[in-house]
Amino acid sequence: SSPADALALSKPRMSTGHSTSFAKKFLAKVTDGKSKTFGKSKKKTSPWVSAKVALENQQPISSVTVTPDTKNKPSKTKKYLKGFEIWVGKKAGEKAVKCGGPFAWSKIKKGPVTTPCDSVNSKHRYVTVILPGTRRTLAFCEIEVH
Repeated sequence: SSPADALALSKPRMSTGHSTSFAKKFLAKVTDGKSKTFGKSKKKTSPWVSAKVALENQQPISSVTVTPDTKNKPSKTKKYLKGFEIWVGKKAGEKAVKCGGPFAWSKIKKGPVTTPCDSVNSKHRYVTVILPGTRRTLAFCEIEVH
């Protein structure tokens, strides 16, 4: 598929399940196209972040890539991402279709994690990354939607 067919994250049209100030900072960092910046949540139960996707030509989401934080020690990166899941839905935080996860550390430590997303429903405009569990902190560098 050509870049014109790819889905692009639309910064002005994003929302998350966190406070507005946190949401803007987190999403700005994980959608800036730079693997040197990363977003990080506060410690809480099952932290998550959702991004609204601009759908060109009403194409459904076919895959999602999450790039782990490369600046921290591997032990920190493991703590921030081990067991994360990727979902799509019609609104922020909705878990309608599971694209992938929970992802094992053996897969995460090798670099960006790409998972196919069988979302034939073009109404699924939100991609949610969630880290299930109590007292967890979610942190990663980039999210890309294709």
